[in-house]
Amino acid sequence: MISLFKFFENLLKTLVIVANAAMLLLVFGQVITRYVFGWTPHFGEELARYLFVWVVFLSLPLVARYGGHMCIETLTSRVKGRMLKTLNILADIFSIAFLSIMVWNGARMVALADFQTSPAMMIPMSWVYVVIPFGCGVMLLYVIGNLARVLRTPAAELK
Repeated sequence: MISLFKFFENLLKTLVIVANAAMLLLVFGQVITRYVFGWTPHFGEELARYLFVWVVFLSLPLVARYGGHMCIETLTSRVKGRMLKTLNILADIFSIAFLSIMVWNGARMVALADFQTSPAMMIPMSWVYVVIPFGCGVMLLYVIGNLARVLRTPAAELK
């Protein structure tokens, strides 16, 4: 399981870096062509928007991997031991429920959007939306791994 987590972590880091670099170059190129030549590529703004969506959904699992998912730290920083363990378990259970819904409905959205094409690039919209179930699915794996870790760890050792 650890090798699977490491594989996804490396894959996601690479994809996020490549997508961020492409988005940066694309937007920079858009600005240059607009102000220097008075013309912009017809696909530039649309591709930058889709790359941003991909960066967001590919970054979500990385945030979960390093324990940065949403948490009310005002509460968790004031409790210790058994109460902290209970709060962590509840947070992971709610995250698992939410991410399961996202994966399920994201997959349905991909199937429904297969018949749509993007206005400028004329690519199937399912290519854009496929990152939703993928990113949420990988994040789901990380949250399940975190839940297993919390369940194995004695309450007194949790921080």
